[in-house]
Amino acid sequence: MQRLERFAHNLDWNLLRTFVIVVEEGSITAAANRLLLQQPAVSMALKRLEQTLDQKLIDRRPGRFELTEAGAKLHRQCRDIFAAVVRLPETLETAGDDITGHVSIHTVSHAHNDAWDRKLQGFFARHPKATISIKVETTTDVLSAVERGVATLGLCDGNIPDGLEKAFHIREQYALYCGRGHRLFGVRDAGLNDLRGDPYIAFTADVLGGQHMNAVTAVRAMGSFGQKVRAVSSNVEEVIRLISANIGIGMMPDHLAAPGLAAGELWQLPPYSMPPTTDVFRITNPNAILNPAEAAFLAHISDTEALDHSL
Repeated sequence: MQRLERFAHNLDWNLLRTFVIVVEEGSITAAANRLLLQQPAVSMALKRLEQTLDQKLIDRRPGRFELTEAGAKLHRQCRDIFAAVVRLPETLETAGDDITGHVSIHTVSHAHNDAWDRKLQGFFARHPKATISIKVETTTDVLSAVERGVATLGLCDGNIPDGLEKAFHIREQYALYCGRGHRLFGVRDAGLNDLRGDPYIAFTADVLGGQHMNAVTAVRAMGSFGQKVRAVSSNVEEVIRLISANIGIGMMPDHLAAPGLAAGELWQLPPYSMPPTTDVFRITNPNAILNPAEAAFLAHISDTEALDHSL
């Protein structure tokens, strides 16, 4: 125990911060630019940390920059350390008799669930001194925010890492749509080849490529349409408006496109069979240090009923 305490006392904690930024940036040069330091200073800091730990943390060779097993383990520990530091001001607040604190939700766009809305209403009716912020981001950014402890909770699709806890939130079924002015409006036997080169309207979370590409984006990739993105929005109403105005074609959840179809403002395009579905999960970091409002909020919404829009 004394040896471990001595190690913690002698460790320069700034070296851990430098190491995390080097990993996040993927290179010594990029990390130096972010830290406003010279490249040799960052290299020396990394070397000092490796010497202190007596472990090689990053395999740095020409054309290669990868974490070693020891480096990956240290990076996971560092994320928990810095997540705790980020939340220190809130954890030190005096709550008094009423629950106070801020709840931060990071979400992909159009994650609608009426049961969730009722839960939000009930929580803030019970705890009026709590506050909330909601930020719409890509799947990758939502996962990163939850992993780093920046977000209380995330709503996202994609591949959820094993270290995070998840609960099924919604399922949506998608189809491709165009507006009344499109050349294929009213055509019932169009093919995917007819869509090549058409400008596309995308949701913020709908990003081609990457490890968290969802089923909707995968259909774009396999069908070779939607390569030319003309507009991006996190707002469902804006995406519908742009598609209806024939600014571009776009994938929409069926239940949200239904009113436009009924009004003759939207038309469904191929592919017609095996429509893609996406599952959105509520994700949390079990290692996050929570303020009183966050702890109460997660307990309050834990039994939120999932909604399957594809039914």
